[in-house]
Amino acid sequence: MFRHGQYWVGAVLLCALAATVNAQNAAGQKTVTRAEKDAQKFLPQTGLGGDESGKVTPGKSSFETLKIEVDGCEKMEGYICLPEDLDKDKKYALMFTFHGNGDVGAGRVKNVARISSDRDPVITVGVQYQELTEAGKGQMGLPQLASSDKIFEGSRWLLDKVMKDQPVDPNRVFVSGFSWGTAWASQWACKEWREDPDNFPFRAIFLYSSSGYPRDKAECPPVPWFCTVGSTETKVAGSVNVIASVRQFCNRMSAWGMPILYHEIPGMGHAVNGRCHQITRDAINELGGPGALPYPETGESVRAEPLPFDASDDPYVREVIDLCNADDWAGALARIEQIKDDKDISIKEKREVKHFDKDIEKIAKKEIKRVDDLVQDAVKAETMPAPYLIKRLRAITETWPNESWVKGKGYDETLAFLETDFAPVKREHEREQMMKDALALEAQEGKREEAKAKYEALSKRADEDEGRSIWPTAAEYRLSWWIDG
Repeated sequence: MFRHGQYWVGAVLLCALAATVNAQNAAGQKTVTRAEKDAQKFLPQTGLGGDESGKVTPGKSSFETLKIEVDGCEKMEGYICLPEDLDKDKKYALMFTFHGNGDVGAGRVKNVARISSDRDPVITVGVQYQELTEAGKGQMGLPQLASSDKIFEGSRWLLDKVMKDQPVDPNRVFVSGFSWGTAWASQWACKEWREDPDNFPFRAIFLYSSSGYPRDKAECPPVPWFCTVGSTETKVAGSVNVIASVRQFCNRMSAWGMPILYHEIPGMGHAVNGRCHQITRDAINELGGPGALPYPETGESVRAEPLPFDASDDPYVREVIDLCNADDWAGALARIEQIKDDKDISIKEKREVKHFDKDIEKIAKKEIKRVDDLVQDAVKAETMPAPYLIKRLRAITETWPNESWVKGKGYDETLAFLETDFAPVKREHEREQMMKDALALEAQEGKREEAKAKYEALSKRADEDEGRSIWPTAAEYRLSWWIDG
């Protein structure tokens, strides 16, 4: 699973982007703001996503080949893998994927489409941009079917067509690539960000078994980047050390303050296997979807369990539930008011979310008591409460400070005690600050060695407070793919 905490880390990793955004007169600010929140869902990364089974359960789908109706793209083909029985009144995620050198576009689309599920259907599309053999097979080194500019133009035409013809959620569009396809995916993303940041189409970028394109921070989209690579990819095509290349890319992105996730898959070669599918599916589930399902695990979770809201297919209800699960309770209530006041949203579309603030308050009433009890148990045992419990207690208290079910109940006294007198929490603040300092140093030119030393010092504190702190684990994982220089 994604092992992460929902803290300030996303904002820290993106702080280096602020100057670039200001220089562009805040172009792309909507994407930057959303990306900050998205990053907090996945960072700090403390381990490999998915599980050893690599199991996914894709729903049934149909497959179609399309002509690319763009001058200069006549030799190209487009593909769409469409989940069955989509409700035209709902909106669904879309993944655009690029095949690799000597790969077959139709096969790659079908492979990546395994991220789709009945729980969260994903429309998967892609193109064939490289010649195939007479037998329709892939072969490395064959020519492109169009110029690079035309491949991007044809890809955008296909994306726009599918978004127009199918029930695509424009806020859940993703791009990916395998091997050589990572160059096409990342260059296209950089092109879109460079040329029209206000209408940047992609929520996140997935690179499988190769590094990405950005060579300059200014052209790099600030959205989450997910990189997977096989542990055996040291001599691909006889000599290419893909692991070294991907690690180098991820270290550069981290030094730029970009939200980067690194997943090295044990025993995998040059491929997109089931574990890659799990990682991708879970990320898409988290980004505007129903949330990633937990994997069986031992020990205490580093994140709060999803709140017990009733399942809903309404996109606005899901949006505010997502905010509550991120403990942005005030933001959830404010978003409901924004939706109610938005004249571009029909009365029918507002119906389910219009009075959802009552459902939120009902959940919060029960949750604050449950969380406070758990925190009090930890205090009595003189152990550190899980950080997400403290965050949730504080968030609910600050959202409804004057309600009878909050005021005078002692929750503010609990929080004050934790902040002033409780040694385990003081140590947790120290560890958190060490991570914050390490991230800030890493994003400063000439400070990477200091950052590494800070990560190393933090990782040595893993046994403190029964090993319940997320920060030493995150520091150790960061060091696992660190490259000097």
